[in-house]
Formats: sequence, C-alpha cells, structure tokens
Amino acid sequence: MGRKKIQQNRSALILEAASELFARFGYQKTTLEDIALRAGIGKGSVYLEFESKEAILFALILQNKRAELEGMRRVVSRTDKSALTLLKIMLVQNVGEVFDSVRRNRRSPEEMAASGERARLLLTPFFQARLGLVETLLQRAQVQGEMNPALDVSHCAQLVLLALRGVLPPYEASATRVKLQHQAAELLELLFSGLRVHVTGVSL
Repeated sequence: MGRKKIQQNRSALILEAASELFARFGYQKTTLEDIALRAGIGKGSVYLEFESKEAILFALILQNKRAELEGMRRVVSRTDKSALTLLKIMLVQNVGEVFDSVRRNRRSPEEMAASGERARLLLTPFFQARLGLVETLLQRAQVQGEMNPALDVSHCAQLVLLALRGVLPPYEASATRVKLQHQAAELLELLFSGLRVHVTGVSL
C-alpha cells in the first residue's frame, strides 16, 4: 500500500516536471535528466515509472485527453440549451483546450496518432469517445425536432469532426486561442444550418 502511494506520487512529480519543461523548452530540447532534476529525483527513478521520454509525453497527452473528455461529458449532461447549441459549446471549448495542450507540450494528439502505431492505439479510445459524444448530441437534436430526421447521425458526426480539422494543429503562426475558437464557432454554425429543420421546410 505504501509503495503504491510512493509510485503514484513519483509519477505525478515526473509528469508535472515534464509538463513544465516541455512548455518552457519544448519536447525535443528537454531530456530525461532535465525532468529528473526538476522533479527532484534520480534519473533511475524516472525509468522505474516510464520507459522513455516519449512514454512521458504519451502519459501527459492521455492525462489531458481524459480531462477534455470529462469537460465534454459535463456539457452533454446539460439540459438548459438545445442539443446543437450544446454541441457547439462542447466543440468550441475543445478547440481551445487542444490549443492550450499543444502550446504546453508542443505536440497534438493528432500529430501523435499519425506518428506511429503505438500512439494511434493509445489515442484511438479518445477519438472514439469524442465521436460518440457528438453522435449523442446529434441524436438528441433529432429527438427534439431541431435536426433533420432524415440525416444519418453517425455520418454527420464524422463530417462535423472532419470539418473542425481546419482549426486544429498544425497551426498558422498567427493562430491564437480566441481566433481559433471564433473560427470554430462560425464553422459549426455554418454546418448546423444544413442540419437544422427550418420553419419553411426540412433542410437538405
């Protein structure tokens, strides 16, 4: 029991130190020695928890993704707004969180997933969960009469997330959190105009 607590504390120290150093110096320039020194432990102790610097980065990204999913689920659980409004809130919020994460760690989940099979397998559950939450809100929109009932929810969810790639990494030099979230909101509103049921008839 005591050993498990020590390991959890050591892992947390390592992740906190790595997060600070990646944000300050970048992933490439940060070494395991730097992380150990910042965490106040020996380099050997780092290897007891993580097999490599890349493994630490994966752990940080998964930590961020879990927090993002928790925030998304909180939005989905709300009932104070229409489903499409909640979907826009959820996705615009996520665009900002991805931007913050990339600025801290210098790598995005999308970049990591494209970099190798191991990263893709680690991040696939997050991408699937995000897609599932989008589908949930689109289904709710259909039930509430807000969205065209003839549209395929799964296909629409995939298209919504595909369209948002334009406001996800890699970023232009002029990208800011506010600018990207504003662009995401505009893009989603444009997309949703094709999903909504209009007073004059059903949109195509």
